[in-house]
Amino acid sequence: MKGKKARQGVQKTENLLGEGNSQAQGNFKTEQLEIKKIHIAGSGAIGSLLAGAAEKQAIPYALYPRNSVFQVENASIGKPKFEPSKTETPTPYLKNNNETPTPLLIEWTDGTEYPITQINSNKPHLSPNDILVLPLKVHHLKTALTQWLPLIDKSTPVVLLHNGMGGYEIATSILPAKQPLLLATTSHGAMKRTTTQVIYTGVGATQIGIAPHLVSHKQLTMPEWAKSVCHTLYALLPPVSYQTDIMKALWAKLAINVVINPLTALNNVTNSHIADEQFAKERKTLCEEFAEVANACGQCFDANKIEQQVINVAGLTGSNYSSMHQDVLNHRQTEIEAINGYIVKMAQKKGIEVPLNTLLTQQVKARLA
Repeated sequence: MKGKKARQGVQKTENLLGEGNSQAQGNFKTEQLEIKKIHIAGSGAIGSLLAGAAEKQAIPYALYPRNSVFQVENASIGKPKFEPSKTETPTPYLKNNNETPTPLLIEWTDGTEYPITQINSNKPHLSPNDILVLPLKVHHLKTALTQWLPLIDKSTPVVLLHNGMGGYEIATSILPAKQPLLLATTSHGAMKRTTTQVIYTGVGATQIGIAPHLVSHKQLTMPEWAKSVCHTLYALLPPVSYQTDIMKALWAKLAINVVINPLTALNNVTNSHIADEQFAKERKTLCEEFAEVANACGQCFDANKIEQQVINVAGLTGSNYSSMHQDVLNHRQTEIEAINGYIVKMAQKKGIEVPLNTLLTQQVKARLA
């Protein structure tokens, strides 16, 4: 990692990533592959939060608004020979009526504001020592990955960071089989207050792991590129924990989203209300449907334990609005297909009936029809 800030917390990360991890034994080396820059493709709430964290920690970064960076000529998928990253000139996120650049501001949990200065619309070539993070919704991933593919080296680590499921399948259909790929999920809370201001609404944690097809059961230690990514993300926005079975963590996050997201979106309530008695029947049914489908897909979940976790998360994030609530409120495409819709899709493959997940998927989609 480049700079003192990017090296902070290395020892803590070593302990954290190795804890309870039988497949990542041994001491981590502090001489990790140096990360030159973290490239964040998507300026939504979480993407902006990551950029604000990089600004705060003085870690080299670039933020690319999804709608401006993806202007790739004639989408030729043939990968060019790797070229070193060119010097990039930041472009303003917005301009006011006087054409003065207006920076995107991140308000931290203590009220301090940090301007995001490295907002780019040009198309750099990423080296093996860069990281590409895609904090995008699943339905945006195919376009994003297709258009970034010619711009990344075959050894550039790619990190998927989104709610719901289905992103892994999209990534493996586009990226080369040996492309370094990590899957991540985060409980850090962020919300766009205005088009130019994002609020860090709650400190959470990030779980990350190597994509299943890249995991070798013969390898007892993490590859150096994965360590580098984990150390960088820890320095950026801690805590970060490495999961040898990241799919288990993604299913666990899905269990929470399956309940909280559609119910808050359809009933126009904050997360705290999902713990109320009025939603007890829906909570129980959704957890039962989820557990049946997840277990049929090779996972191991208990419906009663899931419901208790949903209640706990609803309490901890009580005043927050879910991302799906915000999408419905602002008439944006939701992640319903990657959350409840994913349960419906998997249920159909397994011959399982999931009537409430089916109904909620239809209702959320109808709100935006």
